[in-house]
Amino acid sequence: MKNNKVCIVTGASRGLGRGISLVLAQEEGCTVYATARNEDALKALAKEAAVGTKGGVVKVCTLDQSDDAAVQDFVEQVKSEENQVDLLVNSAFSGLIAIAPHFGKPFWERPLSVFDASLNIGLRSAYVMSALVAPLMVKNKAGLMVQVSSFGGVKYVFDVGYGVGKAGLDRLTTDMAAELKPYNVHAVTLYPGAGVTEVTAFPGGETPVFTGRAVAALLNKATNEDHARMSGKVVQTAELAVDYGFTDVNGGMPEGDFSGVEAAKLQREIMSKPLIQYDMDAELPDPSETNNSGIAGLFAGAQNYSEK
Repeated sequence: MKNNKVCIVTGASRGLGRGISLVLAQEEGCTVYATARNEDALKALAKEAAVGTKGGVVKVCTLDQSDDAAVQDFVEQVKSEENQVDLLVNSAFSGLIAIAPHFGKPFWERPLSVFDASLNIGLRSAYVMSALVAPLMVKNKAGLMVQVSSFGGVKYVFDVGYGVGKAGLDRLTTDMAAELKPYNVHAVTLYPGAGVTEVTAFPGGETPVFTGRAVAALLNKATNEDHARMSGKVVQTAELAVDYGFTDVNGGMPEGDFSGVEAAKLQREIMSKPLIQYDMDAELPDPSETNNSGIAGLFAGAQNYSEK
């Protein structure tokens, strides 16, 4: 049976955004405004979501997140059709496509555009969408904002711009949550584990459906008290799986990097300590672990996507 939850998911044409949109519509019965530039991919998503029995629907919303005016028009469209937005998921990110050709190079040998890619469609686009959606949530004194980030926010992963962008998303959540608190609107950062998507192929990684089920748990299983406890903080998909009892498409837990029950325990341990940039005793990371020519093979799918 369809529920009355209204959701916006950015970056929904592929990867985590697609999985999140699919789960919310197909498994949870939500109305999902799915945004991306690729209209054909969004239409395919909507068709797949319609097969579900919960009555949810994916509304195709072709949108360039770099066009502030277009984003504002989109939000006004949603406001004209809906009385509320229960969930905003900022999943749009163009960094991995830009990073993929440059593995093994230090930041000073990479085009400046690689840095911009992680911050523009990622950090900045999340801020813009959140700022435009917030007034409706504040008016209704209800709503949840989720930033899809990664362990790159607290540990060197892949690239300087990648880490700066993810750390920025984490801080964006914290500061927005502080200002939203009086209005019963909450903001949470989500850390998925290493993924298996159209672009990435990490062994044992989580699928976009697992990430989607984590978001669904935040929306429909977590209580308002849970939201208040998490607001402004980082939670990991594996943590939510343990707390709310869901699995990946194979019926089990992912076992890849930053995934699974042990990763959930590690995440809680890491986040209870000072971040590396504030911990004078912390060892500097070894960039070669995730920035080397060999890891480029895990991003073979990136060649199928342009940066236009």
